[in-house]
Amino acid sequence: MSKNPGPPLFTTPASLWDGASQLPGSLELWETEAVFRPTGFASGHLSLRIPLAGIEKVEEYLVFNLARNGLRIQSREGKYDLFVLEDMQGFKARLLEMLAR
Repeated sequence: MSKNPGPPLFTTPASLWDGASQLPGSLELWETEAVFRPTGFASGHLSLRIPLAGIEKVEEYLVFNLARNGLRIQSREGKYDLFVLEDMQGFKARLLEMLAR
């Protein structure tokens, strides 16, 4: 039987963003990965998992050139995901802390 890993280190309401449309959900930070869980798929297996070891760059961006609540997470392979976060500063700070380990 597997051990319950406990709650995430940090979680915030977020949307996965493609520049034109958003998929609402939550972004969670765990010991080894960031996980985006879309709202409405809670009972399914759909989620986006980004291993912390594969992250090359984390940077803020302006959403619609107005609000600084966007976060871009880029992998070492050059792929990236864009998120719009309710608590962008808190999530980014905790993520950078985990990456510095």
